[in-house]
Amino acid sequence: MTLVELLVGTVLGLAVLAALTSAVAVAGRMLVAAGTRAEGEDTAQLAMEALRFDVRRAGWDPAAAGHAALVDARADGLALAADLDGDGGVATDSEESVAWRCATASRRLSRIVGLQSLPLADHVIGCVFRYLDHDGAAVAAPVAAGDLTRVRAVELSLLLLPPGISHPASRSLIAALRVTP
Repeated sequence: MTLVELLVGTVLGLAVLAALTSAVAVAGRMLVAAGTRAEGEDTAQLAMEALRFDVRRAGWDPAAAGHAALVDARADGLALAADLDGDGGVATDSEESVAWRCATASRRLSRIVGLQSLPLADHVIGCVFRYLDHDGAAVAAPVAAGDLTRVRAVELSLLLLPPGISHPASRSLIAALRVTP
Protein backbone atom coordinates (compact mmCIF):
# COMPACT_ATOMS: atom_id res chain seq x y z
CA MET A 1 0.00 0.00 0.00
CA THR A 2 1.15 3.43 -0.79
CA LEU A 3 0.77 6.50 1.31
CA VAL A 4 -1.84 7.90 -1.10
CA GLU A 5 -4.00 4.80 -0.82
CA LEU A 6 -3.75 4.96 2.95
CA LEU A 7 -4.83 8.63 2.98
CA VAL A 8 -7.76 7.97 0.62
CA GLY A 9 -8.90 5.08 2.79
CA THR A 10 -8.66 7.21 5.92
CA VAL A 11 -10.64 10.06 4.31
CA LEU A 12 -13.34 7.64 3.11
CA GLY A 13 -13.53 6.07 6.57
CA LEU A 14 -13.86 9.48 8.22
CA ALA A 15 -16.61 10.48 5.75
CA VAL A 16 -18.59 7.32 6.54
CA LEU A 17 -18.08 7.90 10.27
CA ALA A 18 -19.26 11.51 9.95
CA ALA A 19 -22.39 10.40 8.05
CA LEU A 20 -23.19 7.76 10.67
CA THR A 21 -22.68 10.25 13.51
CA SER A 22 -25.00 12.73 11.79
CA ALA A 23 -27.65 10.04 11.25
CA VAL A 24 -27.51 8.99 14.91
CA ALA A 25 -27.82 12.64 16.02
CA VAL A 26 -30.89 13.20 13.82
CA ALA A 27 -32.47 9.98 15.11
CA GLY A 28 -31.78 11.08 18.69
CA ARG A 29 -33.46 14.46 18.12
CA MET A 30 -36.45 12.75 16.53
CA LEU A 31 -36.70 10.36 19.47
CA VAL A 32 -36.66 13.23 21.98
CA ALA A 33 -39.30 15.14 19.98
CA ALA A 34 -41.53 12.05 19.80
CA GLY A 35 -41.19 11.53 23.54
CA THR A 36 -42.06 15.17 24.22
CA ARG A 37 -45.08 14.94 21.91
CA ALA A 38 -46.27 11.75 23.63
CA GLU A 39 -45.84 13.32 27.07
CA GLY A 40 -47.87 16.37 25.98
CA GLU A 41 -50.64 14.16 24.60
CA ASP A 42 -50.70 12.07 27.79
CA THR A 43 -50.81 15.14 30.00
CA ALA A 44 -53.73 16.59 28.04
CA GLN A 45 -55.62 13.29 28.19
CA LEU A 46 -55.03 12.87 31.93
CA ALA A 47 -56.35 16.40 32.52
CA MET A 48 -59.51 15.52 30.60
CA GLU A 49 -60.02 12.34 32.61
CA ALA A 50 -59.56 14.22 35.89
CA LEU A 51 -62.11 16.85 34.82
CA ARG A 52 -64.58 14.16 33.79
CA PHE A 53 -64.18 12.51 37.21
CA ASP A 54 -64.73 15.80 39.08
CA VAL A 55 -67.72 16.89 37.00
CA ARG A 56 -69.42 13.49 37.24
CA ARG A 57 -69.29 13.43 41.03
CA ALA A 58 -70.10 17.13 41.50
CA GLY A 59 -73.56 17.63 42.93
CA TRP A 60 -73.58 14.37 44.88
CA ASP A 61 -76.02 15.15 47.69
CA PRO A 62 -77.21 11.97 49.45
CA ALA A 63 -78.69 13.96 52.36
CA ALA A 64 -80.79 16.00 49.86
CA ALA A 65 -79.56 19.25 51.42
CA GLY A 66 -79.82 21.05 48.08
CA HIS A 67 -76.12 21.53 47.30
CA ALA A 68 -75.37 22.85 43.82
CA ALA A 69 -72.88 20.94 41.68
CA LEU A 70 -71.47 24.07 40.08
CA VAL A 71 -70.42 26.81 42.50
CA ASP A 72 -68.48 29.12 40.16
CA ALA A 73 -68.28 29.19 36.37
CA ARG A 74 -65.82 31.37 34.46
CA ALA A 75 -64.02 31.07 31.14
CA ASP A 76 -60.73 30.47 32.95
CA GLY A 77 -62.01 28.12 35.63
CA LEU A 78 -64.78 26.60 37.63
CA ALA A 79 -65.59 25.40 41.13
CA LEU A 80 -67.51 22.22 41.93
CA ALA A 81 -69.02 20.86 45.13
CA ALA A 82 -70.22 17.47 46.33
CA ASP A 83 -71.29 16.06 49.70
CA LEU A 84 -69.09 12.99 49.43
CA ASP A 85 -69.38 11.91 53.06
CA GLY A 86 -73.17 12.38 53.18
CA ASP A 87 -73.14 14.62 56.25
CA GLY A 88 -75.36 17.27 54.64
CA GLY A 89 -72.57 19.82 54.14
CA VAL A 90 -69.74 20.55 51.75
CA ALA A 91 -66.39 21.02 53.46
CA THR A 92 -64.38 23.62 51.57
CA ASP A 93 -61.10 22.29 52.96
CA SER A 94 -61.57 18.75 51.67
CA GLU A 95 -62.03 16.95 48.35
CA GLU A 96 -65.73 17.87 48.53
CA SER A 97 -64.69 21.24 47.08
CA VAL A 98 -62.75 21.14 43.80
CA ALA A 99 -61.79 24.07 41.60
CA TRP A 100 -60.04 24.22 38.23
CA ARG A 101 -58.01 27.23 37.08
CA CYS A 102 -56.37 28.04 33.76
CA ALA A 103 -53.55 30.51 34.21
CA THR A 104 -52.42 31.24 30.66
CA ALA A 105 -50.00 33.94 31.91
CA SER A 106 -48.04 31.27 33.78
CA ARG A 107 -49.06 28.64 31.18
CA ARG A 108 -50.50 26.25 33.78
CA LEU A 109 -53.73 24.32 34.37
CA SER A 110 -54.33 23.60 38.05
CA ARG A 111 -56.80 21.54 40.02
CA ILE A 112 -57.43 22.84 43.52
CA VAL A 113 -58.73 20.15 45.88
CA GLY A 114 -59.86 21.68 49.14
CA LEU A 115 -56.99 24.02 49.97
CA GLN A 116 -54.30 22.18 47.99
CA SER A 117 -53.34 23.29 44.49
CA LEU A 118 -52.25 20.50 42.15
CA PRO A 119 -50.71 21.52 38.81
CA LEU A 120 -52.09 19.27 36.08
CA ALA A 121 -50.43 20.68 32.99
CA ASP A 122 -47.64 23.10 32.16
CA HIS A 123 -46.94 24.74 28.80
CA VAL A 124 -50.65 25.60 28.37
CA ILE A 125 -51.16 27.97 25.44
CA GLY A 126 -54.95 27.70 25.30
CA CYS A 127 -57.47 26.79 27.96
CA VAL A 128 -61.15 27.72 27.92
CA PHE A 129 -64.13 26.49 29.89
CA ARG A 130 -67.57 26.75 28.30
CA TYR A 131 -70.93 26.02 29.84
CA LEU A 132 -73.97 24.50 28.15
CA ASP A 133 -77.64 24.44 29.13
CA HIS A 134 -80.01 21.45 28.77
CA ASP A 135 -80.48 22.20 25.04
CA GLY A 136 -76.73 22.37 24.41
CA ALA A 137 -76.78 26.14 23.97
CA ALA A 138 -73.89 28.11 25.41
CA VAL A 139 -74.36 29.95 28.70
CA ALA A 140 -72.17 33.06 28.70
CA ALA A 141 -69.24 33.01 31.12
CA PRO A 142 -68.82 34.22 33.76
CA VAL A 143 -72.12 32.65 34.72
CA ALA A 144 -74.07 34.72 37.21
CA ALA A 145 -74.86 33.02 40.54
CA GLY A 146 -78.57 32.89 39.68
CA ASP A 147 -77.90 31.20 36.33
CA LEU A 148 -75.62 28.42 37.62
CA THR A 149 -78.59 26.04 37.81
CA ARG A 150 -79.11 26.46 34.03
CA VAL A 151 -75.72 24.86 33.34
CA ARG A 152 -76.03 21.16 32.53
CA ALA A 153 -72.62 20.47 30.99
CA VAL A 154 -69.05 21.75 31.12
CA GLU A 155 -66.68 21.87 28.16
CA LEU A 156 -62.92 22.27 28.43
CA SER A 157 -60.73 22.99 25.41
CA LEU A 158 -57.03 22.61 26.13
CA LEU A 159 -53.90 23.29 24.05
CA LEU A 160 -50.43 22.33 25.27
CA LEU A 161 -47.18 23.25 23.54
CA PRO A 162 -44.19 21.71 25.32
CA PRO A 163 -40.77 23.00 24.25
CA GLY A 164 -39.24 21.06 21.41
CA ILE A 165 -42.40 20.37 19.40
CA SER A 166 -43.95 22.50 16.69
CA HIS A 167 -47.64 21.54 16.89
CA PRO A 168 -49.67 21.73 20.11
CA ALA A 169 -51.39 18.78 21.73
CA SER A 170 -55.09 19.54 21.90
CA ARG A 171 -58.02 17.97 23.69
CA SER A 172 -61.61 18.92 24.22
CA LEU A 173 -64.15 17.39 26.56
CA ILE A 174 -67.83 17.93 27.30
CA ALA A 175 -69.01 16.40 30.59
CA ALA A 176 -72.55 16.47 31.92
CA LEU A 177 -73.27 17.68 35.45
CA ARG A 178 -75.34 15.66 37.89
CA VAL A 179 -78.92 16.90 38.02
CA THR A 180 -80.13 14.84 40.99
CA PRO A 181 -78.22 12.87 43.64
